[in-house]
Amino acid sequence: MAMVAPKARKHLSADALFGLVRNGFAHIPDYRLSEPDISLADALMAAFAMFSLKAPSLLAFDKERAEGNLHTIYGIERVPCDTYMREILDPVSPKWLRPVFTSVFRQLQRGKALEAMTFLDGHYLLALDGTEYFSSKTIHCASCLHRVHRNGSITYAHQMLGAAIIHPDMRAVIPLMPEPIVRHDGTSKNDCERNAAKRFVAKLRQDHPHLKFIVTEDSLSSNAPHIETLQHYALPYILGVKEGDHSFLFQQVQVAEHAGRVTSYERHDRAAGLVHRFRFVNDVPLNASNADLRVNFIEYWEVGDAKVQQQ
Repeated sequence: MAMVAPKARKHLSADALFGLVRNGFAHIPDYRLSEPDISLADALMAAFAMFSLKAPSLLAFDKERAEGNLHTIYGIERVPCDTYMREILDPVSPKWLRPVFTSVFRQLQRGKALEAMTFLDGHYLLALDGTEYFSSKTIHCASCLHRVHRNGSITYAHQMLGAAIIHPDMRAVIPLMPEPIVRHDGTSKNDCERNAAKRFVAKLRQDHPHLKFIVTEDSLSSNAPHIETLQHYALPYILGVKEGDHSFLFQQVQVAEHAGRVTSYERHDRAAGLVHRFRFVNDVPLNASNADLRVNFIEYWEVGDAKVQQQ
């Protein structure tokens, strides 16, 4: 995220925010017993710098890094090589990073940098999505998810549920602490995105009990248990649905349309040569198994207006 801070808000400059991150890293306890040659804070800042500078890999970052620039911009005294960085950081629990995320977020709040991100009635759009960031058939750890293939081979993977405050008119996003999707101690079953979402929203409300969010997710999240979790934590939602996965819902919309309950709307954008079509209906059941869970349905099409384009 790149933000240009006005002179009156120096605490929102890159230098100030990087300093806040480093200060948070300095408070993470170092698990190493002997006196380390590279501090844990330096290793964490090096990893942060790698992502901040959009290095394509640890190895590329190791080859292209300029020690002077990393010291000046990120305050790093010594930068570990790619292998040593893995050795230092792998044992660090992700839970120690949460205070860093929350401290940066509060700094943005105090500086009123979030005001431009409000979307509807003071709500923030919060995008959630699962992602896989590591996969291997040979390298693995106790926290890896296991995918057993038909031929008996196993693929090991790490996933997480990512979260960011977004706005359709802004390129910048505000990332929140992601929730790891991992095998937990003492369990033999894989973790899943649904369980990670339960943990995420509980921690979200602990960190931000009064902020108003609208959660946006893809169609995998349009299921009764997840929606009930969102409702429990007072989180309005905009979830995608697909006709192939939610046939009962689409059938109910057709029934409502035949009964005259569906509202349709069309808007022509002549400058762009587009037609925007909408239809929506309130209070329809999500699926046959959860008929008491009622949702509001909206469908949208964007089509080229041939007549407008010809003019």
